[in-house]
Amino acid sequence: MTVDADLCILGSGIAGMLLAERALEHGRSVLLVERGTRLSFQARRQQGSHDDPLPFNESPHFSKHEPQPVGPRHRGREYPFHPVYNLGGSTNHFYGNMPRIHPAHFERGPFGGADRRWPIPYDEMERFYLQAEQRLYVSGSSERTPFSGRFAYPLPPHRPSPSDRATELIFGAEHVMPVPNVRPSQSIGDRPKCCAANRCELCPIDSKGTALNTVFPAIQNQIDLRSEWLAIEVHCGGGAATSVTVLDALNERHEIFARQFVIACNGIDSCLLLQRSTDVPKHASLGRYYMDHPVFDLAIHGFGFDAKPGYGDSAQTGMITAFFEEVAPNLPVSLLGEVKCATMANNAGEGNRDAILYDIIRRGVDSRGWRMSLREAFRSTWNATLDLWFLVETQPLEDNTVSIGAISPSGQAIPEISLRYPTYLPQCIEYVTAYIRQRMPGAEVRLHSTYPGSHHWLGATRMADSVEMGCVDRDLRYYGLDNLFVLSGSTFPSSSSANPTLTLAALALRLGDFLGEIASAAIPGGDATSME
Repeated sequence: MTVDADLCILGSGIAGMLLAERALEHGRSVLLVERGTRLSFQARRQQGSHDDPLPFNESPHFSKHEPQPVGPRHRGREYPFHPVYNLGGSTNHFYGNMPRIHPAHFERGPFGGADRRWPIPYDEMERFYLQAEQRLYVSGSSERTPFSGRFAYPLPPHRPSPSDRATELIFGAEHVMPVPNVRPSQSIGDRPKCCAANRCELCPIDSKGTALNTVFPAIQNQIDLRSEWLAIEVHCGGGAATSVTVLDALNERHEIFARQFVIACNGIDSCLLLQRSTDVPKHASLGRYYMDHPVFDLAIHGFGFDAKPGYGDSAQTGMITAFFEEVAPNLPVSLLGEVKCATMANNAGEGNRDAILYDIIRRGVDSRGWRMSLREAFRSTWNATLDLWFLVETQPLEDNTVSIGAISPSGQAIPEISLRYPTYLPQCIEYVTAYIRQRMPGAEVRLHSTYPGSHHWLGATRMADSVEMGCVDRDLRYYGLDNLFVLSGSTFPSSSSANPTLTLAALALRLGDFLGEIASAAIPGGDATSME
């Protein structure tokens, strides 16, 4: 089979769907190609996962990883790549936090690695941030924000949890604020208010905003959707992409021809598709400068506050911004903290719940005096416990890489990922620990774990002002191919410490406008739909 299209988008995650919607508004016709199955919310709930049944959609995959540089325990010696391969992509699985990247992080120069400056300044991104927040119905505070600028969240923030208020005693109220998220604080359309079950990886009531329950209903009858098609090669000639070869569920090949192609896969598979495509120019940065956010988890056992761990109106309602611009003048990287109010509501064995519970019991027994029962000591210790996670900005380093480890018989590219912990991770932990102890003398601060990544796959096809340092230009156009664009976290030139989904959504809207403008400009006095 051969298919002719105007605009072909590979990937149906939040980026691909938002781009499709914006392109439709500009009069473009859209072919949306998805490698996974059209699993409904009900089907996911019934099977209890997002696992896709197709042989070329196996997940997860693991790469060898170095041991943690500091801390008493480690969750494993492998780095996981665990994408969701079905309609809607990884928003089906994520927890829904949607902060913006700090404006300063669009302007940062190198720090032990490549230049971290974005070719697109924050001032240009701000209007697309606003549009993305409105379109995705983000819950947030437009008054209490981590930096100045224009904010107009469509839904109010969730109530601060008791853990948020306890965290304010340490970091100050000016540094603990509502985390913007797509877990709705009130019902919106068919989506009910967040149920606070802390099961956001597969929301029990389909409340959390995903590509599938926000954008897809508005475009499903206007696009040509081909699911269960795996893109395996982009063909090029004469400075342009000419076609894409796909495999279907029966292992049969099809060829897609289009005026423009957009690779909107996740941040690793976008890179793998370019690497396995023989005709695509292999720029020096392709597969290099890979980034993810390592995290460290601090449990604080204090006194004089009532954190009520395990309670909140959502899985997480507060974020800590004390180190969001930079950790310190001599350490110009950032940390974004997450107040994990729901940790102690986890099941046994989940996260660090058991380790923290052990410490609560130990402290309760140790602090019990002859006037206090064990029940009272346990309750007091429990209530004065906080669980705080910090996402660490990663340098774009040339030797952090993504490559093809193997091509499976099904046609799936299996990645081999090389990613080291930042050399400054112990220093970041020391800075935060010292900060807490200075403001709460006598508190016990326990480092419970570090983890090499947050499933934020960034940088392997980075954006830059020159082909010497990047794969795509400021308009996400692949260098050397006039009609091939990459819309993925892989284009981020730096990681900041913010969750990347909102920035990716903003880039999708910006690219949609750009593709609409150049299509209309191709025909004086015409529109995109009349292009020959």
